[in-house]
Amino acid sequence: MPTAAPAQYDTWLDFFFGRFERDCDDPWQMDWEYAATPAETADLFIYTMEHCGRDLAAYTDAQVAAGLNGLLFGSLGNTPHTLIGADVSDEQKIAILRSFKHLYADCLQSRCPPVLGHLSETQGSPLEFVTYMLWDVSPIDQMAMSSSDRMRALFEALDVALHLSNEACIESALHGLGHLGGRARADARAMIDAWLRKPPQVRPALIDYARAARKGMIQ
Repeated sequence: MPTAAPAQYDTWLDFFFGRFERDCDDPWQMDWEYAATPAETADLFIYTMEHCGRDLAAYTDAQVAAGLNGLLFGSLGNTPHTLIGADVSDEQKIAILRSFKHLYADCLQSRCPPVLGHLSETQGSPLEFVTYMLWDVSPIDQMAMSSSDRMRALFEALDVALHLSNEACIESALHGLGHLGGRARADARAMIDAWLRKPPQVRPALIDYARAARKGMIQ
């Protein structure tokens, strides 16, 4: 995976994170289709996530939220569908899934308010929706379902989020685990059970949410 910044990296960062407040107040009216091959897109995404604590620090929460929407959800462009497509290598897909541990630990942990989305709590940050709904709206976890190596990479990222101190990140991981089905369901339950045996200092509402997620009974 890229050990140095890809050649287009500065242009890519500006495209996804630097234009929102400069060009237009409405991200829905902007073009979010970045010109790169699928392999280039994957390397740019991986490098961004792995260095998000450092490289997104200069952007506002609104800019980071808009950029993450474009990269993760597909509502602002086709990037996440490119990332899960056939033209991205298996090695890259594993790295993509694993890179979410950096997004949680190096960015969302410090920038997202510790609110619980399932209780409709808010402090008005645009990062709240991105964090809570990451694995509900994004199609990226779909590519983990057909490969045990990819699934391990996804679980590795979610395990990191589960053990952070920010309750919004913990809830996000539980939300993702609660939606996993098929062959991944038993492993998701086991991860939640392990967390419940020794949870960090969190509110009782989050313990209740974990129990609901274990049963797949979440929205």
